[in-house]
This record gives sequence, structure tokens and C-alpha cells, in this order.
Amino acid sequence: MEDRKTPIEYLLERGQAYANTTIQLLKLKGVERFADIASNLASNFVILILTAIFFINLNLGIALFIGDLFGKIWFGFLVVAAFYGIIGLFFYLFREHFIKRGVRNSVIKELLKEEDVPE
Repeated sequence: MEDRKTPIEYLLERGQAYANTTIQLLKLKGVERFADIASNLASNFVILILTAIFFINLNLGIALFIGDLFGKIWFGFLVVAAFYGIIGLFFYLFREHFIKRGVRNSVIKELLKEEDVPE
């Protein structure tokens, strides 16, 4: 004897399959979004480290050059430190405008970006 399903049972079964598929799709989209964010952070971190190494060496060279010009090596380091102190104070005073807003906007943009879905 054949197991016949009523239309309601068939509809409930199809609805459950649709719900499971939708949940799986949302999980996969979440994993993809996390992977995008993690890969962006990793690549930006590598670029940041290489840029930091470059600027450390550049600043050492500038400090030694200025110190050589004035005859005292420590004076060159003092000038470079004062320059970065002024820049640091400027960024501290305007941190909301320059840093927080930009980071906040880029995170929101990345989290809410639309995916190109073919029709």
C-alpha cells in the first residue's frame, strides 16, 4: 500500500525544507561576510606593518640627517619627536572627525554591502 500524503502534510514538508534551506543560506552568507572582513583585516595588517617598518627607517634617517646638520645627533631625534608630538596632538583633538567616523563608516559599509545576485 502506498503512503499518500495529504496536501497539508506535503505543504508543511515543503515549508520545512524551504526554512532549512533559508537558514543554511543565511549561515553561508554570514561565513562569507566574516571571511571577507577577516581577509581585509589581515591584508591591511600586513600593509600596516610594512608601512610602519618603512616609516621607522625613514624617520631614523631624517633624525640622523637633521642631527648631522646641527652637529648633535640627539637634536635630530628631538626635532622628529616634536614633529610627531604635534601631529599626535592634532589627531587627538580631532579624533572623532578623522578616525572614529571613518572607521565606523567603513565597518558599516562593509557589513551592509549588497551582494551581486544574478537573476
